[in-house]
Amino acid sequence: MALTQRQRTILNAVTERYIRTGAPVPSKDVAAMTGLRVSSSTVRSELAELEEQGYLTHPHTSAGRIPTDVGYRELVDQLMGIAPQRLGASGAVAPEEFTGEVETALRQATEAMSRATNLLALALAPRVSGARLCHMELLALHPNQLMYVFIVSTGGVMKGTLEFAQPIDPGLVEWARTYMNEMLDNRTLTARLVRRVLDNPELTPHEAAFLHKLTPALEKLVDEHNQEELFIGGASRLLSEPRLEDVRSLGDLYSLLEERFMLLGVLRLALGTGGVLVRIGTEHETLALKPFSVVAASYGLPQRRLGSVSLVGPTRMDYEKAIGTVRDTAQLLSSLVGDRYE
Repeated sequence: MALTQRQRTILNAVTERYIRTGAPVPSKDVAAMTGLRVSSSTVRSELAELEEQGYLTHPHTSAGRIPTDVGYRELVDQLMGIAPQRLGASGAVAPEEFTGEVETALRQATEAMSRATNLLALALAPRVSGARLCHMELLALHPNQLMYVFIVSTGGVMKGTLEFAQPIDPGLVEWARTYMNEMLDNRTLTARLVRRVLDNPELTPHEAAFLHKLTPALEKLVDEHNQEELFIGGASRLLSEPRLEDVRSLGDLYSLLEERFMLLGVLRLALGTGGVLVRIGTEHETLALKPFSVVAASYGLPQRRLGSVSLVGPTRMDYEKAIGTVRDTAQLLSSLVGDRYE
């Protein structure tokens, strides 16, 4: 059900005040805040309706209202609908703060973003060349079980087993070992290279079908040895941020900081978008992220997104400042990396 203009005005007033103060907003204060010329009973009725629709709730210890994640989403959608030039520059990050190489600029960016917002700042660096494959070994352990071993240039060794529905042809195992070593020997591991090797049009259907059984192992190899570099800034600031009282415990934040894969997932979300991406609390699929909101944007070339930056914090964050900070930082980084990655 669409909100009326009056309901939207009341909801925005409650949400913005709660973000600013952290205190539930009493109904008696709402009319004065909004400038609405309506009776107190009308305000109470509208607040009750907004609560029934899921935009507001109230702690059991207070009659004042606070926004739910749905309420925050309503505010964010309005902010996202404002043209960047009307929303204005955040002023949080200045071009002169970014100096030197891209890695240095990303460290500077996370520090500047965190300093401006008191939130956790993340930056995903452009993907660099990964490890090279030194050797691949395939061994038939049992009639239906194959062991693989990958040795890469970084000194890492990855091994595992694959189960087959039918007995494995030893001759096919030997052929695959030779073929894969010839095609991948001392070459940088990328998803494109693996796909080209697996989809070689010169392969027979029997050979191609066998190689595709190795796809999960090869995808894992590429992912583990060709990861993006992640920069994190402002953890100490967020730990001292009063808004963390809204989070169930500081353990939520510590768990989040320990999950590199999860943080990479946050930043990868923004790579497929051309603007700012906002995820609020329960909108996250990952349980560890549900106490937090994420504001992210990608940077790079017009035809190619190279990386992304993000702010992570409690759902009671200053979304207008976070959106402006992330947007401006991404634009500055795009200008910086443009010459290097053309």
